[in-house]
Amino acid sequence: MKVIDEKGKFFGWINILDLFLIILLLGAAAFAAVKFTHGDEIAVGPVTKKQVTYTLYNSAEHPFVVNQIKVGDIIRDKDKNVPIGKVVAVKVAPGKTAVPTADGRMVMSDVPEKLSVYITVQTNAVVQGGQAQGEGQTPLLAGNKVSVKGPKYMIETLISDVNLGDTK
Repeated sequence: MKVIDEKGKFFGWINILDLFLIILLLGAAAFAAVKFTHGDEIAVGPVTKKQVTYTLYNSAEHPFVVNQIKVGDIIRDKDKNVPIGKVVAVKVAPGKTAVPTADGRMVMSDVPEKLSVYITVQTNAVVQGGQAQGEGQTPLLAGNKVSVKGPKYMIETLISDVNLGDTK
């Protein structure tokens, strides 16, 4: 028996072009299944639950907002309205913002009548490898934008630092 007969059928069973198209479709379906069911990164290591701290930063906020932030406040995610941690420290500095110079460089400049604030937050997190997810399913990644609200304030922040402690 020939592999391809005179009618162009593979082992007398299926047309070679049809077989090629079926293999191509199965390959595309397998690729799509792998792509959409697996994340870009796979965390390695045991999953642990522990308390971690992270720092929220706002570079130029009104003093009347910053003065409302107190140690002990329970802060919530503004959009989901779920608790994301407890304020354990507040550090205030003069307000800063990036401004362009005449030669096109960006430099940090003081913003009059504004304050920079660093809010250290303690949360219960799920830690796997070097990655953590805090309460309210907040990814604890430097640069992540987090809109928070406390008992008497609402503020837009960025996570500037994450301290997972001993990750062994």
